Amino acid sequence: MQTGDDQRRTNLRQRAALPLLIFVIHVAVPASPVLAMMGAHWLAPRPATRQPIEDPDGRALFSFHQALAQTLARGKNGEGAAITRIIHYGDSHVAADLMTGALRGYFQRDFGQAGPGFILAGRPWPWYRPSEVESGASAGWQVNGLGQAALASDGEYGLAGLSLSTERAGERLWLATACERFVFYLLKQPGGGAVEVLLDGGTVHYSVSLASPQAEAAYLEVEAGDDRPHLIELRTVRPGRVRVFGVVAERNQSGVVYDALGINGARATRPLAWDWQILASNLRRRDPDLIIVAYGSNEVGDVDLDLIEYGREFSELLRRLRGAAPRASLLVIAPPDRGVREGRRWRTMRAMPGLVAVQRQAALEAGAAFWDLFHAMGGGGSIEGWARRSEPLAQPDRVHLTRFGYQSVAEMLYPELMGGFLQSVWQTIRNEWELHWEKPLSK
Repeated sequence: MQTGDDQRRTNLRQRAALPLLIFVIHVAVPASPVLAMMGAHWLAPRPATRQPIEDPDGRALFSFHQALAQTLARGKNGEGAAITRIIHYGDSHVAADLMTGALRGYFQRDFGQAGPGFILAGRPWPWYRPSEVESGASAGWQVNGLGQAALASDGEYGLAGLSLSTERAGERLWLATACERFVFYLLKQPGGGAVEVLLDGGTVHYSVSLASPQAEAAYLEVEAGDDRPHLIELRTVRPGRVRVFGVVAERNQSGVVYDALGINGARATRPLAWDWQILASNLRRRDPDLIIVAYGSNEVGDVDLDLIEYGREFSELLRRLRGAAPRASLLVIAPPDRGVREGRRWRTMRAMPGLVAVQRQAALEAGAAFWDLFHAMGGGGSIEGWARRSEPLAQPDRVHLTRFGYQSVAEMLYPELMGGFLQSVWQTIRNEWELHWEKPLSK
């Protein structure tokens, strides 16, 4: 028989457990259909065996898992928007937006679609066509950041490492999509010009000066009020230096946005040459829940590659990202296998295993998670097997993958991400149960 104090303690534990019950109803229950929908991906035929995400202490992706749980819960009960934001940095594998596009589709199918996210200004390359977006720019803009040589003198490229600039009045860039909220990412600088922003033809920001004694990030936000299709425009209204990093387009609803920020030819050292005061401001504004770092395919072919120095630089990149976005989880993805032709045969580049090992060590030392795509493909020589399939998964250059190949990578990675998320949900339930009921929860 319980005493009055015992009964009060029991009542307190039960009341304290209400958040756990709400969590189970709104997260664990919706997670079941998520798991069911993922079944097709786990059972899909793939060219290699399962490669788990490495996270030794189980904490590297905790912030990301928390964000996904909140997105699911808010999406179910409608109590305001909870957006999970992912930023994926990398080289041409990311710039192609094939693997990232597939991952984006899986996340938005299972957790909700909160918009296209961060869109590069204009069309930095002819084939740049973000999903659900029409965008463009007048002829008087220049693309900054594509060439490696420009990094020595100009690192003011913002979140994606690319920008559009002009000094002429009368230039415009635009974006059309169905979203409620837009944010232009801009640069204030000495000699800055002025811009105006229009929504569906009506001016919402008049002659905003971008002049400043020193270079600094600036932002112009527009609330459209509904998620029907809108046209957002930026126009230069007087001569002067104007630089645009990109524009965010999001919906005011729970879901996932996935920013694919890849640059052809990029190496892991490239972001170190960007202006980190500006980049850090952009990252704080974007407030990502997960930052994915995926480099290696280009530097592995460098004849002067020094893996010790590369490890230091890779660690420095992770350190800076951690400092600029301390709340975000970090995930490092190793590069796919890359082949080089010797006579009539293709072999894996000799530095590849060493580079993957260096990235893994740097990731784990930085408290980041690590996914080994090289070994997920099958390790050394796998790129040749992927290229020789009846439906090729790799391009003839033995560097890039085909559309189906990138889709296969997404089908390997997404279940690993979701498996970690569901394990995190279950561990939270166990911890809360044992805290409030003071007894273990059986499996």
